[in-house]
Amino acid sequence: MEQALYQRLEQALSARKSAGTWRELPLVSFSDNRIVLDAQSYLDLSSNDYLGIARDPKYTKTFFNTMLDTERSGSEFAGHFLMSAISAGATGSRLLTGNHSFYFYIEELIASLYNRVQPTAPTDAAGQADASSGAGAGTAGGAAAEPWVSLYLSSGFAANEGILSTLFGKHDLLLVDKLAHASIIDGMLHSPAKTLRYRHNDMEHLAALLQAHAASYENVCIVTESVFSMDGDQAQLEAIVALKRRYPNVLLYVDEAHSFGLFGAGGLGLCEELGLLAEVDFLMCTMSKALGSYGAFLLCKPVVKDYLINFMRPFIYSTALPAINISFSLYILGLLHSSALQAKRLYLRKITAYLHSNLRELGLTPSQSQIQPLITGDNDKALLACSTFKRTGILALPIRYPTVPQGQARLRLSLSSSLLIDDIDHITRVIAHCRQLFVE
Repeated sequence: MEQALYQRLEQALSARKSAGTWRELPLVSFSDNRIVLDAQSYLDLSSNDYLGIARDPKYTKTFFNTMLDTERSGSEFAGHFLMSAISAGATGSRLLTGNHSFYFYIEELIASLYNRVQPTAPTDAAGQADASSGAGAGTAGGAAAEPWVSLYLSSGFAANEGILSTLFGKHDLLLVDKLAHASIIDGMLHSPAKTLRYRHNDMEHLAALLQAHAASYENVCIVTESVFSMDGDQAQLEAIVALKRRYPNVLLYVDEAHSFGLFGAGGLGLCEELGLLAEVDFLMCTMSKALGSYGAFLLCKPVVKDYLINFMRPFIYSTALPAINISFSLYILGLLHSSALQAKRLYLRKITAYLHSNLRELGLTPSQSQIQPLITGDNDKALLACSTFKRTGILALPIRYPTVPQGQARLRLSLSSSLLIDDIDHITRVIAHCRQLFVE
């Protein structure tokens, strides 16, 4: 039996090699704002470090210095607070011994950041939303929403997979964008709910599915990314909300992994920028991209948080994140409204717009975000484009099936605030040099 297993594995891997979709783990390191691969230094267009925080040592240094600055604080509390966070592990799941105090602080901070922005319903003395205010009866027409709470989770993948597979049952329907992230797809596949896929950003198709099926299910949940991770385009959130308002049993789940920290006046994501936070029922964001830390969080009603704590298997049976990680996330969240991060967001938009303008001149279609795909269609062309970029000092790794659909191979350029205008000019020249590899 073992021999047959190994033969099957070898055959599957050989098929991947023949199809040009073979994958290997790159060994990388970082030097300033560049990435080092095989002893060669490159401009990095493949990471999700959109604001350059993860690889900038001054954030880590300032974090430790701030926590240990007992002279300014006038007490030893800051130092003790930090030292209590430094450990090799969390010792257990959050339901056992891993729910250290930092989780309480960060979940309170996250909820307060969002509740300050979206209109919320008044609460009574017991902390319950006042039914007379309209809370819990939907948010159509901008009605005040019940205040959100947050639940901090180990990663964006674990969040999407666990939440979607836990919350919805056999009497519910999930309507999922065709190009939603793999973690959403896994949540969909593991959920007992019925699932239908609507064509990417096709509001007519979504409207038709709602009209045909909404009345047949207790709950219908539309699931989408706000900024799509492979194409860099934006969900038509305003149109989705307009469709949602037509049905009393329709909910909205938005994954803001690639927009949190980048969009909105406060950096809270595309839903904040569009003024739609009160229309969203489940908002998932990650700390591992624009904010350079690790982990994810869900914003939801208190009853949802309580239910997930009691029933979500990836949450219940996973070891908690180390306290040092949560405390660093707290520190970065505290900078979200700072002039430094606001400047980084504005600069990233500036260089993104500049690249998009250059792409138009080359006859290529720009995206709607800092993620810019250059589609080759063919796997071999994607590998050739990657090699061409590397020869000019740029690391832009190929994305192929099954990450993207068959025939949609590409380079995915992920811009960051670490890039200079001169870098964008260099990138543009390289794209122009191998323009024939890319489809319009």
